[in-house]
Order: sequence, then structure tokens, then C-alpha cells
Amino acid sequence: MAFGYVYPAYECYKIVERSPLEILQLLFWCHFWIIVAMLTVLEKVGDPLISWLPLYNEAKLAFFIYLWHPKTKGAASMFDFVLRPFIAKHEAKIDHYLVELSTKTADIATLFWHKTTSCSQTTLLDLLHNVSSLPTSQTHRRNQNLKDETELAAAEATEPVSTMENRVADDSKKKVSFDELSTKPKRRKRRFSSLFCAK
Repeated sequence: MAFGYVYPAYECYKIVERSPLEILQLLFWCHFWIIVAMLTVLEKVGDPLISWLPLYNEAKLAFFIYLWHPKTKGAASMFDFVLRPFIAKHEAKIDHYLVELSTKTADIATLFWHKTTSCSQTTLLDLLHNVSSLPTSQTHRRNQNLKDETELAAAEATEPVSTMENRVADDSKKKVSFDELSTKPKRRKRRFSSLFCAK
């Protein structure tokens, strides 16, 4: 990473920032970055196929150093003998494919934009509808609960004394009947034991 991108980028920066701009040096670094861009694209396809080879990463590093090193200046020779003839031969096809790709990309982006805006618009309208209908139902429920509680409190406050006495009497009868039920099993036990002893 350092020898393939960082150092060449720094050297290119130094060339650009010099006050008497050296055209030949600038042209060399343009050739280098064009080749690096092409290699990066090819690397995405080729890496899964040939990265298993021994010393693959070391060979790639050596090739990058060969491209920018001042003694070899491999970027200029790679550009002149490999890249320029290939692009000159296929330049019309490449331009045609790029125009088609740009129009298709624009059409897809426009279609995606329309679908996204319509979908977000319907989602927003549904959300606003749900939010606007939510508080009215909650307030209706709260009002109904308050009304039921006030009616219950008013009914208890106005209940006649005789009915309250009847309730107390009913509760005491239930208590008595429970006491009777709790005593019955004891009697049964006594009877059972007396029968057992009589035998």
C-alpha cells in the first residue's frame, strides 16, 4: 500500500507543486496513475483466480515499484507499448459502451428516484393518517374509562343503607356456612374412627 499508492501520490504531489512545472515528469505520473487505475480494475477480477499462487503479493509489489522507480520508469514503457496501442485500437467501441452505460445509468437512477419518492410519499401519508387517528381513539377510551369510574363511584355513594346491610348480612352468612363446612370433615373423621374402633 505504501509503495504502490502513498509514495507515488506524494511524488506526484511534489511534481505538481513545483513552480516551474516539469511537463515530462507530470506526464510520467499521469501514465503511472492511468496504469494503476487499470490494474486496480483488473485486480478485482484476477485476484480470486491467481492470488493462490506463491509470492503473488510480492510480485505485485515488485511490479508497482517497477512502474514508478526512476531507473526503470516502467509506467512510461507500459503506457507506450501496451496500453496506448490497445486503447487506440478499441477507442470507438469503448466510447460507444461508455455512452450506453451513462444513458442506462441515468435511466435507472431516474426510475429509482421515482419509485423511491412514490414509496416514501405513500409511507409518509400512511404514517400521518395513523398518527392523526391514534390520539382520537385514545382520548375516546380515556373519556369512556373516566365516565365508567364516575358512574361506579356515584352508584356506591348513593347506594341505600339497607342494601349495604344486606351485603354485610350475606357476607356473615357465607362465613357461617364456611365454618360449618370446615367442621363437617372433623365429624366424619370421628365417625370413621369410631367405626374402626368398634370393629
